[in-house]
Amino acid sequence: MAGNFTSMTRLVGIFRREFTQRLSREDWVIDSGVRPPTYGVLSVVGHLGPVSQREVSDLIGLHASDLVEIVDLVEGQGWVERRRDPSDRRRYQLTLTPSGRTILGRYDALAAETEAAVLEPLSETERRRLMDLVSKVVTNHLDPT
Repeated sequence: MAGNFTSMTRLVGIFRREFTQRLSREDWVIDSGVRPPTYGVLSVVGHLGPVSQREVSDLIGLHASDLVEIVDLVEGQGWVERRRDPSDRRRYQLTLTPSGRTILGRYDALAAETEAAVLEPLSETERRRLMDLVSKVVTNHLDPT
């Protein structure tokens, strides 16, 4: 079992390194000054928004104070709007803006390119099977009912 864990950890590391390298060649990423967790934040907000900062923090595993820094950056870029939650004025809700949706699309395209490059040694059937299994595990952990 330990070998499998090591393989999964290494696969995640390979993807992260390849994705970071691709992002570092994009002028729009360099010009924005955003950091690596930005894609995760935009993705969660884009799929679940409006969503609380706490929920985003919990879902992507980013400490709340680090999340505030990322949200400040993406809000400054005009990609996310941060508003008080009408049901609880102590919390903020995050919503993707139209330009945020455009940027999320760019991130998604780079992630898809990265995934294709990393999984290149697998056949189409093997890729589908891997993605089905990963989706099953992720879904189980997001909604363990």
